[in-house]
Amino acid sequence: MNSFKVFLYITIGLIFASFVHSTDPPLFPNNQLFETGEFTQALPQITCDVDDFRFSQVLEGIIVTHTYKVKNSGDALLQILKVKTGCGCSTVSYDNEILPGKSGNITLRINTDGYGGKQYNEIIHVMTNDPNTPDFKLTASGPVASLAIFSPKGVSFKGKCTSLHEALVTITPNNDYSFEITGINLGNLKDKIACTLTKKESAYVLSVLNQMKTPGRYWGKIILNTDHQTKKQLDLWVSANLK
Repeated sequence: MNSFKVFLYITIGLIFASFVHSTDPPLFPNNQLFETGEFTQALPQITCDVDDFRFSQVLEGIIVTHTYKVKNSGDALLQILKVKTGCGCSTVSYDNEILPGKSGNITLRINTDGYGGKQYNEIIHVMTNDPNTPDFKLTASGPVASLAIFSPKGVSFKGKCTSLHEALVTITPNNDYSFEITGINLGNLKDKIACTLTKKESAYVLSVLNQMKTPGRYWGKIILNTDHQTKKQLDLWVSANLK
């Protein structure tokens, strides 16, 4: 067989192969077929039966924990990329990946210290690979009670250092919680102030007297120790700016 015939047969074979394979369906449908609905792309979908957690009243300082059950209702792997909270008092742990049809956990841990007498409100942002819900939101809320109410809430001394600076603070216990104040710790204020605690019928009165007789500033907190099983101390902030 001469070289011309070999070249001719190869050319005919390539043309035939090109014609046959051009009629085969593509291995992966193009975007137009997805858009028409002829094919459905596999996608993850994050859902949660109860996405709003509300807790009953707790005493300030109590750690509140809650686990949200989230489900992958889609047909592709769900990835939880990141979970963000708006408050430094709360932390989260979570499952990074959830298979189709399966459920995972997102656990919220709330430190209520500093929320006494306030309503705790939090929005948790769950960042996912779900294209329809890349920022899935969970919420948490609940009332936090104070062991006692301070009036005023803090002490601030201003003016001449040679003047008398004294403040009286009324400490009214919460009737829902029984406790006694058992001691006073002045911490770094022990050379700056003197304190006297007097118990009344339904409250305590704390006398705070400035002891610094030279110009200057100071700040810190008075720690009132308690015999309460959970809330072992009450804090009162004191500051001074004397000339």
